[in-house]
Amino acid sequence: MLLVQSKSTPRRAHFWPFFAFATGALFFYYSKNQPLLCEAPVSSDNDLEGEVSGSYKSLFGYPTFKYLDSWFSDHGISILGDPGKGLLRYDDFSMIAREPRQEHTIGASAGDWDANGHSVPNSLAWASWGVVDGHRGPYTADIVKDLLCNYIIAELLLQAGIDPHSPYRDSRFVFQDRSLQDIVQAIGDAFTRLDNDLLKKAARAITGSRPLQASMQDIAPAESGCSAVLATYDARSQHLFVANVGNCRAVLGHRNAQGTWEASQLSVDHTCQNKDEVAKLRAEHPGEADMINDGQVLGNRVTRAFGDLRWKLSAKIQSIAYTRLFGHPLLPSFLSPPYVNAKPSISTTKINPSDEDFVIIASDGLWERMTNEQAVRLVSLWLTTNDPSKAPENDRVTGLLDLELEDTNDNTQRADKMSFREKLQQGFLVFKPEDLPAPGREYKELVKHGEEKNWLVKDDNAATHLARNALGGADEDMFCALVGASVVYPMSRLRILTWGARDDISIQVIFFGYGDSKNSDLKITNNDPNLSDTLDLV
Repeated sequence: MLLVQSKSTPRRAHFWPFFAFATGALFFYYSKNQPLLCEAPVSSDNDLEGEVSGSYKSLFGYPTFKYLDSWFSDHGISILGDPGKGLLRYDDFSMIAREPRQEHTIGASAGDWDANGHSVPNSLAWASWGVVDGHRGPYTADIVKDLLCNYIIAELLLQAGIDPHSPYRDSRFVFQDRSLQDIVQAIGDAFTRLDNDLLKKAARAITGSRPLQASMQDIAPAESGCSAVLATYDARSQHLFVANVGNCRAVLGHRNAQGTWEASQLSVDHTCQNKDEVAKLRAEHPGEADMINDGQVLGNRVTRAFGDLRWKLSAKIQSIAYTRLFGHPLLPSFLSPPYVNAKPSISTTKINPSDEDFVIIASDGLWERMTNEQAVRLVSLWLTTNDPSKAPENDRVTGLLDLELEDTNDNTQRADKMSFREKLQQGFLVFKPEDLPAPGREYKELVKHGEEKNWLVKDDNAATHLARNALGGADEDMFCALVGASVVYPMSRLRILTWGARDDISIQVIFFGYGDSKNSDLKITNNDPNLSDTLDLV
């Protein structure tokens, strides 16, 4: 006879079914009647016209098209240029698909000066624009968007024999009397120096003896990674320099002799879909047949990037990180690093403002949804009803920033607490002198393509216009699906629904031209022949 000894269940265990039921009931009640999740007006399935059915916050409702359309239209920013120097304005739009933010746009400029050496308000000596797209975390992108322009200025100052920390430096003069080759070299050196500084700081943290928390913080900017594209316009020579690593892209829109708009890519896609990149990797790592699989380099989507220490640091250093700092194991088939680098491809293009060309700079979140030609056609369509020489009526607008590095003001402490967009609006400096690297030092602590049949022109910001048409255009149902979850539920699991449909999107559109002003009579200080080909600094 088999005897089975029963074990009594503790009394408190019988409480859990009741607790679960009560919790669910309360959550359902409060989600229908209390402000839990979103600020947006919501619709229900009965609101066939998309009208606002209530102002409460609801787990089971969804934001109306009216709300999303208003939010989307107001999300861009326009920065007025200096038409006398051939720059009308640039438009900016950025929207993330998930938290934390891993994408940023860059906007910086320095003002011109008069014959007496005095700064001219709202004038232009040079300007830079760019997009930084992070992966595997936000840390690398945060550093690169803050310091990349500073590193370029520092390299140009060093070329001129000026200490970047000298009180006599002046960022307005960094391009003056420089050859195109010198500028290209400075930009390339800035990219690689910044990346090397990130990696050296991480390697010291891994092999050093600092507390674990401090070491892990130092490693973070190199452990994640980012792509970047930066366009710099020298107003005096009227040359545009475009440098990039990774899969962000810059495209020039220009008219041919027949007056038809054409697209010319100014950057290079550093991915395994680029046969030249694959051939270069094969030559650098002979015999490593398993290096490239499924269009990736040992699991990395891009062949060049900032950070990404797992593809760059030696096996010895990574093994220390694995045992001491909770690091990752070595990548499979990791034999001869580095497999990824931050040496940029650089193109130089002569801009004739009279041609009224424009440049589109964007992350892969746009280019995954439209081709270069489609993007240029969309902007040309936008130009039929909008004038880029004038400020948009319904958008946030600011004038050119004068980011002279030696300038200080009483608002510095306040500016340090502001976001980049707030600084743009308020005219605060973005560059800080202490962030400039000194010679030989490390850096400071610190889905579907949009369908053409749904294209429409609705926004007075060209970057917002591109984003809208990439995300559904006139198809309001598609637009709400791709935008709604990201806007209303930024930390919710509902955001997962959009992950496979779209990526973060960051876009800038730069318009060249003289507008109503007379053609500039500025003296061209750089007489080198145009470097029409893309230079690859590897």
